[in-house]
Amino acid sequence: MLEGKTPVDFKRAVFVTESAYLNGSLDYQSFCADIKATGVKLKAMIRSRGLENYKTCKNWAVFSYMIDTIPVNDYQPFTYDFDDFRGDKDWSKMFITKLMKTRKGNCHSLPYFYKILCEEIGGEASLAMGPNHVYIKHRDEKGQWVNIELTNGGFPRDQWIIKELAITIEEIKNGVYMRPLTDKESISMCLFDLACGYREKSGYDNFVLQIVNTALKYYPNSLELLMTKADCYHVIGKQEKEKNEPNKKALDTYYLAYTTTVDKINSLGYQEMPKEQYDEWVRSVAAEKKKRGITSQ
Repeated sequence: MLEGKTPVDFKRAVFVTESAYLNGSLDYQSFCADIKATGVKLKAMIRSRGLENYKTCKNWAVFSYMIDTIPVNDYQPFTYDFDDFRGDKDWSKMFITKLMKTRKGNCHSLPYFYKILCEEIGGEASLAMGPNHVYIKHRDEKGQWVNIELTNGGFPRDQWIIKELAITIEEIKNGVYMRPLTDKESISMCLFDLACGYREKSGYDNFVLQIVNTALKYYPNSLELLMTKADCYHVIGKQEKEKNEPNKKALDTYYLAYTTTVDKINSLGYQEMPKEQYDEWVRSVAAEKKKRGITSQ
């Protein structure tokens, strides 16, 4: 897809990534059939309300289906799964196939699923990045960008996102965070997921570098990809150093690649968001939903 050999298809890219981690156990036809069936319901919902002429009717339908307690979703909206929301214990917790089965997801699977459903019914939705976070941006009826935060079913302003996720001005200026990703950048994030899944099973090696370097050609300012690349060089360099007869030339190569990547990360204005701060933000999701009258099932 990135090389232009096949059409860009975010739904397909997500499926391939998840299926690879699950050893090819997923069925693409069933996956597509489930999404198509949901799309039929969403189109019917739009027609029943007479909203076809609105530019954002498809975004409204997907948002309502995922967030509201309505007959179309059998009164079971999609909610945040606070159990292992980083996928530290089980990487499949990040998957939309898991979300589709359980109706519980996180800031990775929820926006990914939203984008897939929008595209299924002919709508538009873009992924947007924050530190350890993904959300949705789409244009409103006047053509202005709107933020959608699926973790709490809200429409946060840019200022709120900047404050809550501790985003630096340099990160914004350099296009690292808070902008709509292009189609190929979204596919590059699927490659990031592929690298993470492989790392969980096999650790860091040259295959991780191959994945990340391919994605960086199309998304060069992705901190997620760059940090994975730096971590990989750090680990394989350490492994080489611990050998009985380490290859000095290889060590020099790994060290130079590591420092070059770290310099690139720093040049983008990277400032680490403490894990505790992000965890606290995730916990605040439940309080925000309760305050706004959105209840979990």
